[in-house]
Amino acid sequence: MRSGIGNSASDPLFVSGVSNGIEKGTSANPTFEKSVGSDAFATGQNASSVSPANAALIVPARAGRRSVTISNLTGSQPVFFVAAANTTGATTGFGIAGTVGASVTIPTSAAVYATSPTAAQSLSYIETF
Repeated sequence: MRSGIGNSASDPLFVSGVSNGIEKGTSANPTFEKSVGSDAFATGQNASSVSPANAALIVPARAGRRSVTISNLTGSQPVFFVAAANTTGATTGFGIAGTVGASVTIPTSAAVYATSPTAAQSLSYIETF
């Protein structure tokens, strides 16, 4: 995982800047960096659980992950995303529509779990790290 502090001049994935043209790296003139890409990505598919069962693991935790985008492939039921497998209930967590292509991007390195009201949904994901 990259730190937002320090000199990353040799890292092509960051653009460094200096406040008012003054030497960077002090509390009065902090360094700032902007991420402009990732080193790698991975894709996969998993199915949500059906309530009232525990939420199903969709994307395992990955140290250094920048974000994961998850999309509803089945599209017949809404999908609710939660942070723990022991979460149950059809309307618990953050929901996306029961529409093919409904998606959410989550900036996290944690595991992501999902559940649906009455029918398991096929979900695809792409994660950047």
